[in-house]
Amino acid sequence: MSNIRALIVDDETNNRENLRLALASYCKEVEIIGEADSAMAAMDRIKELKPDLVFLDIAMPMGSGFDLLESLPKIDFDIIFVTAYDQYAIRAIKFAAVDYLLKPINALELKKAVDRVLHKQLQKSQKDQLETLLHNLKQQEKKIALPQSDHIEFVAVNSIIRCQGDRNYTHFFLKDGRKLLVSRTLKEYVGLLEDQSFYRVHQSHLVNLNCVQKYSKRDGGLLITSDNAKIPVARARKEELLTRLMERDQ
Repeated sequence: MSNIRALIVDDETNNRENLRLALASYCKEVEIIGEADSAMAAMDRIKELKPDLVFLDIAMPMGSGFDLLESLPKIDFDIIFVTAYDQYAIRAIKFAAVDYLLKPINALELKKAVDRVLHKQLQKSQKDQLETLLHNLKQQEKKIALPQSDHIEFVAVNSIIRCQGDRNYTHFFLKDGRKLLVSRTLKEYVGLLEDQSFYRVHQSHLVNLNCVQKYSKRDGGLLITSDNAKIPVARARKEELLTRLMERDQ
């Protein structure tokens, strides 16, 4: 398999050197063709070198990694974000299903991220993922990326009625009647959606509270959602659920 030609963008010299050494040790299929220490310098290097992959720091002086992406006329390379822990940035990245690495870089996570780039099919998903990421950062209507077997579906968060966990899979039930299956656990989506009017009412059920039509006291507590599903409510979650529903209607 041919090498991946990569550019490292980070304002810290030590971070660039550490990543270069890690790639040399664990990802020999990656050829580092250049480095940049700012978003502005990266623009020039990207035009000059035309990399296949960019390792992109987010927080840099005089322009973030996101600023760089917004300023480029087109993005025809893969991206792995490299960042210190930033809850807001990482949530945005997860919504868009874009790869990222946390500093200090873990060799195993680096290898996994590079392998995903190596083995992914050439398709328009990367462009759509980045558009979704930048769209969400502007705090407009949020979208979430739901990987399917041969593509990635980009769904408005408020179009999701509920999510149902099934071991290592999650079923998404949408307002348009579609049902999407994603090979990720419900727990991962709880972390992403809980502050978007969603509440985990049961171990296996995450519900959009704006899509709740009725709460029934039958059978220990049931929610009736807008798709007429009957969702069991765990006893320990009942009190907070009722509080959240009352707050919704105020």
